[in-house]
Amino acid sequence: MKQQPEAHEFTAPLLVVDDDLYLLVAIKQTLTLAGYHVDTFHEPKKALAAISKNSYSAVIADIKMPKMDGIELFRHIQELDTELPVILITGHGDVAMAVSAMKEGAYDFLQKPVDEDILIASIERAVEKRRLVIANRNLNDRLKKQRKGYHFHGLVGGHPLMQRLYELIEAVAEESYPVMIYGETGTGKELVARAIHDAGKRYGRPFIAVNMAAIPVDMIESELFGHARGAFTGAIQQKQGKFEYAEDGTIFLDEICSMPIALQSKLLRVLEEKSVTPLGSNSSIPIRARVITATNKDLEQEIRQGTFRQDLYFRLNVLPIKTPPLRERKEDIPLLVERFWLGYCHDRQLKVEPFSAEVIEQMKLQDWPGNIRELQNQVRRTCIFGAQENANNKPLASDIIKRSLEQQTLLKTVLEQIEKEYITEVLIKNKGLIPPTHQQLGISRKSLYDKINKYDINLEILRK
Repeated sequence: MKQQPEAHEFTAPLLVVDDDLYLLVAIKQTLTLAGYHVDTFHEPKKALAAISKNSYSAVIADIKMPKMDGIELFRHIQELDTELPVILITGHGDVAMAVSAMKEGAYDFLQKPVDEDILIASIERAVEKRRLVIANRNLNDRLKKQRKGYHFHGLVGGHPLMQRLYELIEAVAEESYPVMIYGETGTGKELVARAIHDAGKRYGRPFIAVNMAAIPVDMIESELFGHARGAFTGAIQQKQGKFEYAEDGTIFLDEICSMPIALQSKLLRVLEEKSVTPLGSNSSIPIRARVITATNKDLEQEIRQGTFRQDLYFRLNVLPIKTPPLRERKEDIPLLVERFWLGYCHDRQLKVEPFSAEVIEQMKLQDWPGNIRELQNQVRRTCIFGAQENANNKPLASDIIKRSLEQQTLLKTVLEQIEKEYITEVLIKNKGLIPPTHQQLGISRKSLYDKINKYDINLEILRK
């Protein structure tokens, strides 16, 4: 039993318009056998009414029709949906009209008699184009909906994990207790700290961010707590420390695990006494800043290894918050891509084409070990180099599809050449006679004539 072709469930129906009922039935049969659902109309006005009410992947229309020809129908379709692919069927005398229509936006034209393989190949390309158009529309619709409720004090995301994070930020924002933010590198821990600061009563006051890993060890004490004049060689004047400079705002200590254990005891005393004594000074200065810390390491493991004080951990870990990795909220990638794309366009004062749904879907297939920072870098690279480049220098889905189509076209050309040579050889043996040739080839007379026309085989020469 012949296996039925797989239905194209991801596509909307095809619409065929032709006043020739025989051709209409033939095209519908061909496309149905290829797995498509097909609606047919022999009156263009009824076809237009259907297009205005329903969704179609492509339209196939004959040019020569009474009352309304295919060109006029195409122009009406353009008014309804400029991105709906329209394939025109032409006779030999209508090619110029078809070419003109393609300049206006028609997708393709096929000459009569319509070759089944060429028809299906054209439909496949048109349907894929329509799929990408619809995907882009859906993406833009989702973004419009998500923009309304998925931005929170500089953070972006609508995933339930992010919604829960927003709730935690609001819960701790009005408190004064220390907050410890946990999360992998690149998950936006500083953005969370800023959101806590902005969502609470400290909004508008200083937010001082300090990357502990970026400060030379011998300068950490001076940077955090300040120093008096002459406290050490080169201290030619008094220096205000970050804790004092933060006033009644927020001080954010990123990568707190990088703080030398010898200085951890002094930080513990600052937190306990709510005052700081600058290096080389005997006077203490009261501090009012809220302390938020962040780490990408397991501090309990650091405590077991003796590199982090347990008492300091308990002092800092009053209100713990975890930032989710990007791989656990890939649904937010379209929103993040849009944010970074807009940021790049604004910073560079350039107009860069928005990312297509196809490119974004490819991004959603990646694991993102570098999380949001890695995604941001890839968006920048794509803005600069184009959509054919990605973080791993791999071809995107569009490139893969293009190469596949090119390979299929090459294979089809080779097979057609072999078929032409074989038919010609059999015709030569039969002195150009059709009856014995179609019987020997195992095809109908009509199919043989179609292939003779397709390959431009000259029977008169073969019969001599």
